[in-house]
Amino acid sequence: MSLRHLGLATGGLVVFLLVLAALGTPLQHGFDATLSQWLYARQPFMVTLALLLGWAGSFWGSLSTALLAGWLLRGAGRIAWPGLPLLLIASWLVNAAIKFGVNRPRPTLDHLMSVHGPSFPSGHAMAAMTLFGALGWLAAHRWPHCRVAIALAATALVLAGGLARLVLGVHYGSDVLAGYAVGTALLAAYFHLGARMPTRLHP
Repeated sequence: MSLRHLGLATGGLVVFLLVLAALGTPLQHGFDATLSQWLYARQPFMVTLALLLGWAGSFWGSLSTALLAGWLLRGAGRIAWPGLPLLLIASWLVNAAIKFGVNRPRPTLDHLMSVHGPSFPSGHAMAAMTLFGALGWLAAHRWPHCRVAIALAATALVLAGGLARLVLGVHYGSDVLAGYAVGTALLAAYFHLGARMPTRLHP
């Protein structure tokens, strides 16, 4: 693994371990309470948008997006097809393993969307990070002249996918941060594989 990919994976895992270690501390409670105060059910249009993102960012919604995008970019090689859908499946499997290992209860707020299972980390945040991080990377290589616009769009989608869970009151801010962190580590592994596989990313 290159130093850049190793650093990315290490950074994601370190952030995840720090958030995990902080669970139950005043720092974690303050962080979660502040984000909840800023975002929970702030505006009706935000709730509507968060509901749409919640449905789109579910297992089936994110996997459908990955299947479609991977197939459309299949000319890039195996890193796109079947690599992108497999990355999403791995993200949800890792998320489930951590969720039931930590077994953190959901927030006590009224949930504005039906949810199941423990809270930590956010599966939607992990899926957003892995899906849009990988898709942005593939698209930026395929269309390098649009790299800045692609990076901005991918970043906005990653943030929206995680923060929407706070608007709906179904996750803590620390759940979302942990989801982003683990997703970053998975992305580093994906980028490493992409660098080693024969690809045809450039037009």
